[in-house]
Amino acid sequence: MRINKKIFGLAIIAAALFSSCNKDNEGAVYDGQGSNAGVSFTASTLSNVEVPASNPVFDVEIVRGNTSAAATGSLTATLKVGDDEIPGVTVTGYSFAAGENSTTVKVDISPLEVGVVGNLTLAVSDADASVGGVKSATMKCSKAYEWVSLGNGTFIDNFFGMESEPEIMKAQGFDRYRVMAPCEAYRTSPAAAEDTWVATWSAPYIELWVEDGLVFWDEWFTGQNYDGDKGSPIYAYHPSARDLNDPELWQHSKFLDEKTIQLAPYYYINGVGGWNNTQDDGVVIITLP
Repeated sequence: MRINKKIFGLAIIAAALFSSCNKDNEGAVYDGQGSNAGVSFTASTLSNVEVPASNPVFDVEIVRGNTSAAATGSLTATLKVGDDEIPGVTVTGYSFAAGENSTTVKVDISPLEVGVVGNLTLAVSDADASVGGVKSATMKCSKAYEWVSLGNGTFIDNFFGMESEPEIMKAQGFDRYRVMAPCEAYRTSPAAAEDTWVATWSAPYIELWVEDGLVFWDEWFTGQNYDGDKGSPIYAYHPSARDLNDPELWQHSKFLDEKTIQLAPYYYINGVGGWNNTQDDGVVIITLP
């Protein structure tokens, strides 16, 4: 039998076009769902999200191919940090109006600690998922504080004889503060030029927060090296960070009034020792603007 070359050539072109079209639409939402809602995510890996800690909620878009009727349903949300699942993360249900092919759901990551990056997985049920669509999606998400300047306050370290007027920042919606570069005024002063303990840098800020009426902080570098040795930096620790875990020993770090914060630090040099001022008043005084 002789092959008709023109017909054969057309058949090859048609097959190639079909193959190309099929490849371009790989993973697209299948719209022959019948009564199925045909829900899909826009991609299996979504863009990273960072949300403010004061409002840790964000939207995720979902789409569908079958728009003939209104549809509602639910999704699941699983958030992990490493191998540990973070309980309490939620996602709202979805709702499509008739004729609507996209909508959003809201994810709330309130239980995630600020500054920690979590891996979030969202999933549609088998009953609602689109055939050939994206049933589950993953993304990285995190929370961050929104810092607002209160103006300049005062910082006095009576142990080291430092005094400055640093900018004070407050995390919006939280009892959390940053005292910006509190040791720099002394470190760069003429008096410091004669001080052999002064280092070439100091803490960019001190971060403070309130728990049960008491003040806590992350340790800060004082800008001083013990005996001038750069391998022996002096840090100011909260007593709880120096194995002084009895809350009775934390009582000297607190608000004295609405504007005045008192800190009672343990100044410590790793491998050397330090000075325990945790039971003293007036060691460090910070005044808010």
